[in-house]
Amino acid sequence: MTTTLSIAGRLAQALAIAIPAVCFATAALAESADNDQPEQGSSIDVEDEPDTDRVDTATSGWRLEPGLRLTARGITARTTAPGEDEVIDGNALAAVITPSLVLTNDDITVTLRNATTRLEFEDPNRLDRWQNSARLSARFNLPGGSAITAFGERADNLLSAEFTSTDEWEYGGEIEHSFDRANRVTLGASWRERSYDDAAGSTGDGVRIDGEYRYRFGANHYAFLRGRYDEINSAEARRNLARWLAEASYQRPIAKDLRMRGELSYQRLDFSGRTLATGGVRQDDLFWPELTLIWSPGPWRIAAEGRYIVRNSTDPAFDRSGYRFELEVSHAF
Repeated sequence: MTTTLSIAGRLAQALAIAIPAVCFATAALAESADNDQPEQGSSIDVEDEPDTDRVDTATSGWRLEPGLRLTARGITARTTAPGEDEVIDGNALAAVITPSLVLTNDDITVTLRNATTRLEFEDPNRLDRWQNSARLSARFNLPGGSAITAFGERADNLLSAEFTSTDEWEYGGEIEHSFDRANRVTLGASWRERSYDDAAGSTGDGVRIDGEYRYRFGANHYAFLRGRYDEINSAEARRNLARWLAEASYQRPIAKDLRMRGELSYQRLDFSGRTLATGGVRQDDLFWPELTLIWSPGPWRIAAEGRYIVRNSTDPAFDRSGYRFELEVSHAF
């Protein structure tokens, strides 16, 4: 109990220091303008699906909209793999501060978003950490229901599948086409360059390819099919990774401002440089069902997520399964 209280105290101190600074910076940016969110991490913070078929012709010219979202998360998870993996073991608290700037002009949208996270573990043997991710993207709407997006992203101190502390540059783009209001297809690709905070100072790079089909039944009522392949190639054999991911999800509203999302996911991880004493290399197969409830009255967003991860691995040390529960509260300004 005292450990949990001390975590909460440190988290409150971090928020007390960071919130005024971010608010001041965002206000300064707004004042200088003309006018006024998967690996096994959380999927709660996926943004609400925008109604991209609707065209707003009420205004024209460049418009700048600053934004700020503050998020607090609580996570409890049974260990599903020790050591170098993306899974949080035990209990953790996180605070996320996400300022943004969105510049629009008719069919062009430029977005700059930065997310700073403070992650505190209950386990005193785990190192608490700061994480940061900054993303710049430009979206161009094309005639006929299509759009293309180009982006660049810098991330620091991430938990990745191949190591616990990873810095990354990512550059890529995607093309989206809506056949009608119901059917939409998105294809994307990116190139990632990673550096690891390991003793060897190793690096790695590789491609990532994504595809998604969305069917829209109505407002906040969707079905999704998603697929992804990504790889990391490194001179340090233990950092080599190839991954396949397939997901199917369904979301529907169940009351005013309340919706439910169910999801089934399968992931295959191949670590070609991690040989086993019994022969062969480490390969993991993961499957998890997931259920998320999201309540979003006005600027508030309260969500609860639960999943059970079934993990089968050729390495007995990683052949373990377990649960993960997460509660999130956020407010957009």
